[in-house]
Formats: sequence, structure tokens, C-alpha cells
Amino acid sequence: MILGSIARRYAQALFDLAVEQGRVEQWSDALAAFKQAVESSAELRDVLVNPVYVKEQRRAIAAQLAAALKLDAEPANLLSLLADRNRFAYLTGIVDHFRSLADKKLGRLRARVVSATPLDPAVAQQIADRLAGAARANVIVEHHVDPSLLGGVVAQVGNLVYDGSVRTQLEDLRQTLKQ
Repeated sequence: MILGSIARRYAQALFDLAVEQGRVEQWSDALAAFKQAVESSAELRDVLVNPVYVKEQRRAIAAQLAAALKLDAEPANLLSLLADRNRFAYLTGIVDHFRSLADKKLGRLRARVVSATPLDPAVAQQIADRLAGAARANVIVEHHVDPSLLGGVVAQVGNLVYDGSVRTQLEDLRQTLKQ
């Protein structure tokens, strides 16, 4: 509860600045890139989160990464602030909440589409178009692969789930045969 509250406050403060400067989309993308960089490297994550490292070390690493990603001054300042206060553990929550605020402001919804195998780009676009039509909003699709589905697709937009997976169909058939 406290972790989420702290992350929301940082995200809201940065979001308010982004709206004021008209940079919501750019900062959302930049923060997502920073989050991806941190999550993809265990060593980097350790340096930023582990209290064994002094704040100057965390700040220097964050500054180098911000410069490499060409972040604007305000998101880079947020990273310095997180380094100073040893709060990089909140980064995922901050970025996720910022993205949620940005999506709401820009009239977008995020959809999670899971398939047994990677989708052909044309099929992925068809799914995105249908979800956008059903949701009556601009939908950004995040695709994931889960071989346990056996086939078909599961799409989730908000709380609504469309399950067309073979695994679910087989389970439904099994339940019907049991009755």
C-alpha cells in the first residue's frame, strides 16, 4: 500500500509537469525505455536498488543512463531524486502509473494479447483493430507468447477478457463431458 502510494505521488508530480510542457507521450516512452534498461540488467538493477552503493554512485549511473537514452531534464531529475533518496525500488510503479495517466490523458487503452506462437503482423493488426472497435478507443496491443495455450488467442482490455484459446475450449469440452 505504501509502496504504491509513494510511486503514485512521484508519477503524478512528473505527469503534471509533462502535461504543463506538452511532453506526455515523449516522457512516457522515455520512462518506459529507462525501465526496460533497468529490468534487462540484473547488475544495473543491483547498483540502483542496493543500499550498499552510495547515492553518488547511484546518481552517476542514473545520469549516464539518462544521457544515453537522451531523457529530457525533468525525467532525468526524477531519476537523480530517486538515486538521492534510494527509491529506485519504486521505479516500476512510477513508470506504470505514469503510463496509466498518460494513456488516460491521450485516450488510449492497453490490451494484453497472448498467443501460443508469435503472431503474424497482419493478424496482430486485425486483432488490434477489432479490440479498438469493441472498446471504442485507441488500443495499444502488448503481445506475449504462452505455448501452454496450445493455439488461439487470449485478449484482455481492462477487466474484459476474450478467451479464444484451445486450452480453454478443451477445458470447456472436458467440463461438458463430465456432466
